[in-house]
Amino acid sequence: MSCSTTSESMARTLRWGVGLLLVVSLSIGAFLLLPFRTWLPGGTVGDVPLSQVVNGTAFNRLFPEPDDGDQLVFTQEKRGFSEARLKHGGQVKALLAVSDVTTAPEARKKFETSQSRLQGWPLVEQGPQATALLVADRFQIKVIGQGEGMEAERRQDLIGRFNLRGLAALKSASAPRAALPGGQATAGGQSLERRAAMEPAS
Repeated sequence: MSCSTTSESMARTLRWGVGLLLVVSLSIGAFLLLPFRTWLPGGTVGDVPLSQVVNGTAFNRLFPEPDDGDQLVFTQEKRGFSEARLKHGGQVKALLAVSDVTTAPEARKKFETSQSRLQGWPLVEQGPQATALLVADRFQIKVIGQGEGMEAERRQDLIGRFNLRGLAALKSASAPRAALPGGQATAGGQSLERRAAMEPAS
């Protein structure tokens, strides 16, 4: 009788211990990711249908071509987000990403006071290793230096080598027309996405 009670008590203690360990692990993980919250793609907006968020696959063809000796390796792709690593000799030089801020509208706020422009779009520097550009008030391009780092001029050059006009054209079929720098307008839809794929990178 006492042995059975002791066994039950030990099992209960073990369950509590495992549960507590799980809670502590999740809390530590959330704390460690906190400094990177501006880099992570963020949560989704509940009232935005998935059909209105551009799939990450559509972003891939708009990334810049790597220089000789460099390699662009795509590491993450989902609806509204695509990420790649720029590598040289096995070392990661930078992280490159495109996100549809339809799912994270708060990402636009940092561009509201920007005084810098790249091909007509607002540009911001985020600390010593990150540069971001907002295209068509919807698509954020971000370059973050890795390893020994990357100068702001080089990061801006990489962003400028994305197909920015093609990116601005990636609108869902129900999206309104968006003006490109210089007054030219683009409409959403599959046919425009196909045309954007054939345009040379800006």
